[in-house]
Amino acid sequence: MHPDMTDRIDALCRRQCAFALYCLPGEHEPVFCMAEDGRTEDSPIFKNGFLLAAFDGSSLFIPAEREAPPAPGEWEEIQLQPVGPATSRSKYAALFQLYTGFIRSGELRKIVLARTADIGTTSGFSACRAFCTACEQNPNVFKALVHTPQHGTWLFCTPEQLVTGSGDCWHTMALAGTRIPNLLPWDAKNKREQALVTDFIREILTPLADELIESPLENLRAGRIEHLCTRFSWKMPPCRLLQLLEQLPPTPAVCGSPVAAARALLLQNPDIDRSCYAGYLGPWGHGAVQLYVSLRCMQIFPGFCRLYAGGGLMPDSDEEQEWQETENKMACMLQAIEGAYA
Repeated sequence: MHPDMTDRIDALCRRQCAFALYCLPGEHEPVFCMAEDGRTEDSPIFKNGFLLAAFDGSSLFIPAEREAPPAPGEWEEIQLQPVGPATSRSKYAALFQLYTGFIRSGELRKIVLARTADIGTTSGFSACRAFCTACEQNPNVFKALVHTPQHGTWLFCTPEQLVTGSGDCWHTMALAGTRIPNLLPWDAKNKREQALVTDFIREILTPLADELIESPLENLRAGRIEHLCTRFSWKMPPCRLLQLLEQLPPTPAVCGSPVAAARALLLQNPDIDRSCYAGYLGPWGHGAVQLYVSLRCMQIFPGFCRLYAGGGLMPDSDEEQEWQETENKMACMLQAIEGAYA
């Protein structure tokens, strides 16, 4: 990206405006999206732009009225502060015990324990260069740098489709289970975890979809880790899309099972503000929708980045293994930070 564009995008990250810079899987040229006046709207209906939905269900829409970053001078500066401290190792251990207690009691079959980690940055850090690094190192996933006055600046590098398609042809995936890539069979815990997600998505799609096709289980590589993946394709008139988005997210992959009970518990937890983590995002319009689950992400603040990662707790989960899984998932954002300097 041209240095002038990089400087403009970095400057916009400090202003009272909203924009998205994104790159679809397999594409090489990023797309810039911004309203003429930098505003956000509530609904994407009948418009083209970029949709950002938080884990709590709230959403913002950035209309696609500008295709290049403007000079930032017309907007006031903004500086958001993080909500609470990052997750300590002891706090993670306490939450692990709390959440697995709900599983042992039978109230939950699975719950996703997320945590955060703060990584310091120094002078010369560029959010735009971090995005470009993520694009170079992860060509086959969805990448986005999104800034809004409500949520601040976020970088995403997610492999998980929520809903993509156009016309009457649609696609999604059940993505769960995590390990360092190897040739050994997957363990029972990861297989059960992925099956919960597959069953949930199949149940949601069956009454809405025509000609539903479910692919065989496969391994999906994402950076330094791999997941179990089941792909779904189906026919559906576009008028059912909003109904699907009311029912599908969050899936057990990022929430738990049963979804309603797990989500309620996670939203009541004051220790971890998920914000945009485990919501969804992507371009909407021009006859197509490309929405992805908000994973492998970080929020960018002056002087540091807050990384987010989570892991699915099952009855046989091991605390140290789950912690290490979140470490492995954060490696993607750590690489982006390393590449964020000139």
